[in-house]
Amino acid sequence: MTKIITDAEWGELWEENRQNGNIFYKSSALETIYQGYLPDIGNEYDSYIKLRNGLNICIYECKFTDDLVWHKDINDNYQFGLSFFLSGKVKIHRHGLTDETEELVGRYYSECNGEIKETEWWQAGEKISRIYIGFKPQEFFQSFGEELLQQIPVEMRQGMANNRPQPYYYLGKTTRKMQQALHEILQCPYQGLMKQMYLESRAVNLIALHLQQFQDNSFCQKNSFPKSLSDVERIHQAKEILLRNLENPPSLVELAQLVGLNDFKLKRGFRQVFGTSAFKYLHDYRLEQAQQLLATGDMKVEEVASRVGFESRSYFAIAFRKKFGINPKKYQPNC
Repeated sequence: MTKIITDAEWGELWEENRQNGNIFYKSSALETIYQGYLPDIGNEYDSYIKLRNGLNICIYECKFTDDLVWHKDINDNYQFGLSFFLSGKVKIHRHGLTDETEELVGRYYSECNGEIKETEWWQAGEKISRIYIGFKPQEFFQSFGEELLQQIPVEMRQGMANNRPQPYYYLGKTTRKMQQALHEILQCPYQGLMKQMYLESRAVNLIALHLQQFQDNSFCQKNSFPKSLSDVERIHQAKEILLRNLENPPSLVELAQLVGLNDFKLKRGFRQVFGTSAFKYLHDYRLEQAQQLLATGDMKVEEVASRVGFESRSYFAIAFRKKFGINPKKYQPNC
């Protein structure tokens, strides 16, 4: 049996079971823990640890009694995060940002999911264990000089300058050093101040290892991807590069070089994997992002057009009208 649940239903279910004693709550100056059983759903454990400089750690474990489909509303949390699976897996569709992706042991993902709806598929009887490192770039990177900040991904730099940064997603490989840091987080031998300092050092280490992997994987340098990656994985990486560079995407030849394919193989493979050409995919993604930004009513049409990579407002208006059947100005809630 598959259960389907929304964010609102999940919140009501959680609060009901907290009040009737199925969910236990414990809080200290450093850590907040929820643990218990949701009837007809399964067991849950959630530990939230708030550290300094906009940094936090969430340790999450669950085991559901039935297959679960979870429809999550638009997320207004604009923090950046690294998610590491220690056991189990979950399939996630970030609407307008990624296709269905499988999060599982051995891989991690870096993300900022503000303004994105999600659908998640969880399997019954499978223990899910995950550590999530969350941070706010405005606070975390504030003490670094401008020259050093040029070495971090552009999405994080945008996050420092904008309270509503553009959503992004990056899939990486969990290395041995990362695994060691994750193990040390779970096996922290300290309490109080020493615990906070110990966990902060491991969280910062994981962010540093992520940034190093990001650079090594040619998103900042034009090197080939590891030979062990399959062509399909390279095509997915090509898609991610396009979505990272809405305002100034690489050419097809440059994109092929970045992921270690020739341009013919990338062109053919992209259409086989995603059902369309690379730049038609990028074009449609830009318009979907524009639709979400316009719906907030917080930005002018020309600001939205520039934000998603259209140099001409008139061309943007024509493209938007062709896709959605309405002028972008009229799509805004205050019109």
